[in-house]
Parts: sequence; structure tokens; C-alpha cells
Amino acid sequence: MAASGGCAQLIGADWSSYDPGEGGPEGGGAGGSTAGGGGAGGLPAVTAVSCTPDARRCLDDGPQRCGDEGEWEDAAPCPAAAPACDGGECVPPSCVGLAKVCGPSGDESCCASAEAVPEGTFNRSNDSGAPATVSGFQLDRFEVTVGRFRKFVEAYDEEGVRPPAAGAGAHPKIPGSGWDPAWDDKLPEDAAALRAAANCDPERYEVWTDEAADHERLPMTCLSWYVAFAFCAWDGGRLPTEAEWNYAAAGGDEQREYPWSDPAESTEIDGSFAVYKCTGDGNADDDCPLSDIQPVGSRSPKGDGRWGHADLAGSMWEWTRDTWSESYSGSCEDCANLESGSERVIRGGAWYRDWQFLLTWHRNHYEPSILTSHVGVRCARTP
Repeated sequence: MAASGGCAQLIGADWSSYDPGEGGPEGGGAGGSTAGGGGAGGLPAVTAVSCTPDARRCLDDGPQRCGDEGEWEDAAPCPAAAPACDGGECVPPSCVGLAKVCGPSGDESCCASAEAVPEGTFNRSNDSGAPATVSGFQLDRFEVTVGRFRKFVEAYDEEGVRPPAAGAGAHPKIPGSGWDPAWDDKLPEDAAALRAAANCDPERYEVWTDEAADHERLPMTCLSWYVAFAFCAWDGGRLPTEAEWNYAAAGGDEQREYPWSDPAESTEIDGSFAVYKCTGDGNADDDCPLSDIQPVGSRSPKGDGRWGHADLAGSMWEWTRDTWSESYSGSCEDCANLESGSERVIRGGAWYRDWQFLLTWHRNHYEPSILTSHVGVRCARTP
């Protein structure tokens, strides 16, 4: 018996002997014996179907799939990288209930996963003296949007969200890379304070709005490194290391100049590849209005990297896990600079910066508590 709205579907029933006023041949009318009559009121025998094959749903926050026999079956549990169930699919918490509105056609999940980034070795910042090997990982296709961040704000005052648990958001192969309780007081004290911080430049670049409006597809701005870290940890992910971010942007061992460069040494760039130089809205680059901040994935697929990531160059600078240092220290494997320091590495250039800041080997750094209209984040995840 498969429910559809308030009704039930009776499949395989033989109605030829059904008399609504009497029971079956040996039934006793409505409410009579089911022997012979086939059920209450003499209903004929039916085959109960609880779902339509291949349908999906969530039960107790776990996914279920309808099998070939029309019965619900438990699907594989949701992984840590996408721990929430929404419509029978495993998703990060920031996309539960969100419409698919991201990407160039506005029909992709804002939590879409690009192709998994495979293990490999490359030269960090195209420097042959700084080779690095990274294990395979996942990196979100898009930068975190206003809509996704709104889910975090709604959950912010819940236990275990602010602050994250000690060690949360760690790279599985880098000891000590998770959340440090010494950072707890760097986070806004409650959701109201977080909302206020999210609107750090209201006079000119009001990307965040307290109520959902027409900015939900824009990349989230005004994120301190600490808030970005806490968001990714809550969302089933972590901040990418600088090596991971650089590896994805450079196309691994292809060592691309820009994420889209094909051949790798090509330096072709214009407004169809990236949101940069205050030309996002298609107008001259001498004004830099809010309209130059464009929805995530707006230059996809032309500006995508080797594994399908959008906006790795332009749009927003993106936080990484690493503490800033002027140079790399030799070769490394699954490494990050966790030393104490006053600044953190950002990568990718931004919507107001010129072409040279978008090159995959360009590095920059900011103080981790800074709030600006040109720094955002995308999360890495462990497959």
C-alpha cells in the first residue's frame, strides 16, 4: 500500500467479488472477518506496496532507498564529509533544505562536489625547490555561499557548533591540525554577534542580509579565518592546506599558470574565465560596485580547474589552513605550516584584483581576525 498524498494505492486487487454492503462469501459485512472476504468490509486481498522502486527518503537522519520489491531499505550511512540526510541524499549540513541554485545555469547544488582530487606530487608555487606530495582529497566545487552560511548562523548557538570540539576540522594525516580551544574566544559569542560580523561593510558591499534575499548565491564575505575554520568543521569538512589548494588550482603535476590553462603555460585570461579587476558585472573597471561580486560558478565551465572546481582564480581570496611564512622549507608530504604566527595564507586573487594575483603560484596573507569584502572560503573534505 503506497501512500500518495492522503490516499493509498491498492495493487493487485481483484474487485469482481467486492460488495461494499456485505462481507465476502463468508465475511460479515463492514468490520467482519477477513476470512474469504479479504479484509475489513470484505475488501479483496491486496498486495501492499510501501514505496515506488528507486524512491529515496531519510529516516532518523539516515538515507533509505526503495528496493525492487517496493519496500524501504537502508542505504549506506552518510559519511563524515556529508553527514546530513536531505531528500534521501547525504549532504553537508549547510545544504539541508537548500534549492539547487548554484553554477552557471543556477541548477546545481551549492554543495556540489567536483571530481575527487587524486594523490600526486607537484611543485608548490611552480618552484622546483619546493615539491610536495598530497594524498587524495575532495574540495568543494564552489566557494561557500551566503545561503550555506545562513544555515551555519541558524545552528551557531547549538551545543558543539560554537566553539568546535577540540581537534575538530583536522587533516587526518597532519597531527595537531584541528581546532585549538585557545581560539574559542576568537569566535563571535552568539548568533546575533555572528550576524553582525557577517555584515562588515554595509555601506558599499552588503553581501550578507539578515533575511534570505537575492544574494543567496553570492560567495560569503566578512569571514575571519576562525569563523571559516569553524564553518568547515561544522559542515563535515576542514580548511584545505595551502599545498592542497595550490595542487588543485595548478592541476597537480600539470603546473598550470591559471586553473583553466590549456596548455599549462597559457596565460590567456579575460572576463569570461574569471571574476576579477572589478569587471564582474561587465562594466568598466574603475568603479568596483557590489554588482562586481558575482554568483559562485558564474564563469564555469570555461574558468574551471582540471578537476571541475569553479572560481579558484578570482571571485574571493580563500583561506587555507597554513600560517604564513615567506618561503617553503624543502620538500614535504601531506604538510601544512602549523607554526604560531600572526597571519594566515590566502590564495586565488579576488574580484577586485588584476590578473597577476590570480596566477596559481601567487601567495598572499592576512591577519586571521580580519573581516573584509574580498575574502571567503571553500572547504576540503576527506573521501
